[in-house]
Amino acid sequence: MPTKVKILWVFCNIAIVLGFIFVAYSSKMEEVRLDNEVHDEFEQERERQKEKLIKLKKGQKVQTVNSVKHVMELSALGKHEEASNLAQKLSEVFPENANIFAWWGISLVKGGLKSAAIEKFVRSTQLDPTNSKAFLYWGLTLAMDGYFKKAIDKYKMVIELDPEHSNAYAYMGASFDQLHMYNEAEQSVGKALEIDPLNSDAYKVLIEVLYHSQKYEEAWKAVDKAKNANVSLSEKLIEELSQASPHP
Repeated sequence: MPTKVKILWVFCNIAIVLGFIFVAYSSKMEEVRLDNEVHDEFEQERERQKEKLIKLKKGQKVQTVNSVKHVMELSALGKHEEASNLAQKLSEVFPENANIFAWWGISLVKGGLKSAAIEKFVRSTQLDPTNSKAFLYWGLTLAMDGYFKKAIDKYKMVIELDPEHSNAYAYMGASFDQLHMYNEAEQSVGKALEIDPLNSDAYKVLIEVLYHSQKYEEAWKAVDKAKNANVSLSEKLIEELSQASPHP
């Protein structure tokens, strides 16, 4: 074969190989480009969905908060049945919201349905073990039925979650008083007043504890202190104390 023909043949083969390489490379680059476009589009879509989800959650949160406020308002107005009915409907829409169950329970308690209320407090604390309001009203409900030791356990849970919860100490003091554990009652109510010197419930419990433990002089001192702090006290409590021991 003549040299020129050989050179031409080799050149053609090289050109064909290079052509295949170029085509393969171009195809690969196109594939990579398409992959990148798909990936970018996927990432953009994922961001869009994430933004939608955030907006949806924010909307649901606002809706839930507003709905719970409505339950609270109805309960405050004494419309306990309406409040509990609304809470029941909300629980079907937001079954994982602990506050709804807590306020459902509170509405039931105020409506006189204590057993049903406890079920809601249990559910609320299962959903959110840090829900101090549910534990507090759970304790109050137990105390209403005379389960003072169990009530104290619930108040202790509230205090563990919120060490500055004045009412929890006051209510615990009241339960200690009912168990005739007057020293513990005084300590608990004393802590309540240390946290909040204007806690009217704490003053009432303190006076009752001192009255029951026949510490009449100290009870009258507590009465005077409450009056100086402009805390209103029940006339019945003052009358009972006066009958036991007139104001010194």
